[in-house]
Amino acid sequence: MSRLLEASNRLKAAIDSLDAAAESRMAKDIGNQSDAAGEVETLKSELAALRQDYDKLATATQTVSARLDGAVGQLRLVLDDDREQKQA
Repeated sequence: MSRLLEASNRLKAAIDSLDAAAESRMAKDIGNQSDAAGEVETLKSELAALRQDYDKLATATQTVSARLDGAVGQLRLVLDDDREQKQA
């Protein structure tokens, strides 16, 4: 009977050890999930800020493009007038 009792005690200790390891792992996983959730929120806010920057840059690019088109148009007019005056 003592061998059976020893085996039973070892089995109980092993099961207790596995339970403790599983609980520890679950606690770590829960901590990692909350860390990951915080990281996701941080990344979302960074993405929103980057989108705002992109929108501002897109607007600035359109403005600069329009101004450059206007300047090129004016230069063409000046060059055309200059050519006409030389031909006359």
